[in-house]
Amino acid sequence: MLDIIKQAAVAAVAAAGPVQLLEATVLTPPPGLSIQIGLDTKNPIPAEILSVSERLTSYTREVEIEGDFEMEGTIQTEEYSGNGKITGSGICSGTVTFLDELKAGDKVLVMSVQGGQSFVISERLVKYGANS
Repeated sequence: MLDIIKQAAVAAVAAAGPVQLLEATVLTPPPGLSIQIGLDTKNPIPAEILSVSERLTSYTREVEIEGDFEMEGTIQTEEYSGNGKITGSGICSGTVTFLDELKAGDKVLVMSVQGGQSFVISERLVKYGANS
């Protein structure tokens, strides 16, 4: 029985192929996303076989922020004129739109899966130092 399980595991790994981590450059931004892996300028990877981590797209989230606040101001109307300060605490809710979509020239970390039949862009890369 153990030999059968080992054979099945070896066959599964061979069929799927190992995941490779690669550095790539975004050539064209979404929606017509394409990337270049390494220095291979002749074989850009098209959007049809790319998946992108949601945090590298433009997306909207519902949020709640809890905290203290302090506001100062002046009010001027026909019936009233004054200034003052309001302090308090509470929870504010709303939506936040993240504008993190990939741009041409971005360096990204790509996972090659299924023997290079599809690719997953998982992270935007940032380099620090003299050669960045």
